[in-house]
Amino acid sequence: MEKYTVVVPTRDRAETLEATLRTCLRQNYENFEVIVSDNCSDDNTYDVVRSLNDPRIRYLNTGRRLSMTGNFEFALHHADDGFVMFIGSDDGLMPDAVNYVDSIVKEFNVEAVSCHQATYVWPDFPAKHLAGRIVFESLRSGIEIRNSSDWIKKALSFESHYCFDLPNLYCGFVHRRVIDKAIKDGVYFRSITPDAYSAYASAIFLDRYAFSFRPFSIAGASVKSNGASGLNPENDMSEAEKFYKENDLPLASGFVNCPSYEVISAEAFSKLAEAFPSECSDYRIDYNKMLEMALLTRNPKTSHDVVNSVAVMASNFSVDIESVTNDLQSPKSRLKITRVLPVLKTLLLESDKIVEVENTGQFGIRNIDDAALFAHSLRLSREGNGFVTSRARYWRIICKLLGLHGNNTR
Repeated sequence: MEKYTVVVPTRDRAETLEATLRTCLRQNYENFEVIVSDNCSDDNTYDVVRSLNDPRIRYLNTGRRLSMTGNFEFALHHADDGFVMFIGSDDGLMPDAVNYVDSIVKEFNVEAVSCHQATYVWPDFPAKHLAGRIVFESLRSGIEIRNSSDWIKKALSFESHYCFDLPNLYCGFVHRRVIDKAIKDGVYFRSITPDAYSAYASAIFLDRYAFSFRPFSIAGASVKSNGASGLNPENDMSEAEKFYKENDLPLASGFVNCPSYEVISAEAFSKLAEAFPSECSDYRIDYNKMLEMALLTRNPKTSHDVVNSVAVMASNFSVDIESVTNDLQSPKSRLKITRVLPVLKTLLLESDKIVEVENTGQFGIRNIDDAALFAHSLRLSREGNGFVTSRARYWRIICKLLGLHGNNTR
């Protein structure tokens, strides 16, 4: 029987950690362990873990304050065998996730399994119009066996979003055999962004992996989420600023700090290529597209940093910045076209599919554990009057992109 380990790096998140751990402890797979790696929290993190009193939880303390990547590295060296997953301390597992993944492993003989995650926005999320929402990437079912090389190329040409379609160690399971291949000089995580780095590190050492359209993990967005702090226009920057201040890793050559998914993803791959040049030699980052997408997707909070960073990186990567900016004469119009076409396709072909639940507080949902149970039940039933269908959700997006005010038709 394969062992499955879920690693939860955390610091000062006792208010969300308990619910995260409860989603893990709902698993009934026999050979299962949860590692909590406490980065010297000042709150009651240890008391929360102790109160759960479950032998499947192993509590670790780093002994001194580390960077986020340092905590990930510390924790990884305590996951000794079998399949490993990292989740944040505001994320969660779906009920029966481990049994489901194990069935995929046995059927398809794969060493990594990723999924289309569901997402839950915690009630404390600063963007109040998003708080309490559950979103599904897709309501498709089934498993797709993917060629790693193909999806690395898609990620580096920015045809897919961030690293979400790769064999993820963050919120997906990867076997320790694959992880060990990416350890060099005793170090695995080499980028400031461990989720993107580990996705590429898994992909270059795998020929194939399984991708589940049914989510077995659920991402949480809370007031202390690093990504939300740095990229959401309505959140404050405190968590992101702490993250960058504590970082002790240099960025890959030519890159500068930039709040852009495209730049973050490309930087992570570049750090991997520095450590494993021969394994990465067949892949190229489309720097023109990277900078163009960074400019297209900036928001009012990130715009100043993105524009300045793009100018520096254009020089570093010998990109003609004028050609990039000329393509952006009507950035809003271009962004509308690139986003509206796939939306229209979904609107026409999947208009009856449930993709979103708003204001889940009305159903008594207060945390990621409640959300995981609810989302699991929802996928099983796909019924109810409180759900926003694809037709409603995408009509709203189209209206927003076109500057119209559409009714939130259900």
